[in-house]
Amino acid sequence: MPTIKDIARKVGVSPSVVSRALNNKYGVKESTRQAVLRAAKELGYHPNVAARSLVTKRTEMIGVIIPDISEPFYSRMIKGMEYVASKTGYTLLFSNSYESLEQSKAVVKMVEAQRVEGLIIVGSSLKERDYIYSLIDKGTPFVVIERHYSDPRMNCIWVDNVVGGYVATKHLIQCGHTRVAHISGDLDVEVAAERLKGYKKALDEAGIPFSPDLVVSGAFVWQDGYHGMKALLSRTPRCTAVFAGNDSMAYGALQAIAEAGLSVPQDISVIGFDDLEFSSLTNPPLTTVRQPRYEMGRDAARLLVTCLEQSTQDKGMKICYPPEIVIRRSTSVYDSTDRTHA
Repeated sequence: MPTIKDIARKVGVSPSVVSRALNNKYGVKESTRQAVLRAAKELGYHPNVAARSLVTKRTEMIGVIIPDISEPFYSRMIKGMEYVASKTGYTLLFSNSYESLEQSKAVVKMVEAQRVEGLIIVGSSLKERDYIYSLIDKGTPFVVIERHYSDPRMNCIWVDNVVGGYVATKHLIQCGHTRVAHISGDLDVEVAAERLKGYKKALDEAGIPFSPDLVVSGAFVWQDGYHGMKALLSRTPRCTAVFAGNDSMAYGALQAIAEAGLSVPQDISVIGFDDLEFSSLTNPPLTTVRQPRYEMGRDAARLLVTCLEQSTQDKGMKICYPPEIVIRRSTSVYDSTDRTHA
């Protein structure tokens, strides 16, 4: 079985240069790196991960804790992480937390047993605050996505959800709607609470009184969007527009509206949040607020790798992305003189 020394002899460099080239480390000219990679391929070299771990005392594994890896929202985020991992020689180990505090703690114990070097924690349950801070005490390098802590020791990546909720609601108000409903996520989750805050801010700015009757909450799944919309449709007078807290709930809202014999956007305008891949394929295509999910995953992995390579958690990097509204055909200008609502 070929070794690093065999590659070094073939290329005419030292084994240490080969090691740095194969691990994509700094200090190797690109021409040398390419020569090493070609020689490794020609010789049929495959790294012995276990042996390398024994020598370096490192696993080069990153634990990724995600609320539910089956949810389509996380697919682009994961691709961003995988891109960085493939370029830096790290391996990703995924686990579901289901945004349960006890499950998150159990996952951390599991990934620690696997000797991961750092963690990327996705999700924004407000119940996890103390648990997140405990990771600092343990000396575990980590980056959180979808939450923002002012603590200078925390590495945080998030979208400004207050602004996102504000621009979504303001778009509906600018279309002429004054009875704008909101299907929120679980309000124990930071992103849901912040999007509701943005919704209220837009109403207040427009001089529209906030009505608790026009807000229902769910758990960011399409079933809750469906049931939430049915509840809103039963209330009098009916809303003329709805801001769903994410695209999945917007899909459920679209289904409930169709089953009620109403049309989108002629009777009710609908806007979501996330810009999932399917949102341009709904009937009608969904207006939504885009999150840069790929970039969030990519930058989280880059930030964690930097912490690991420099052996520090104390970077305290804060990366906040502005949301972007994507206007499609599920929203339109509302003419109150042309419709009568129950």
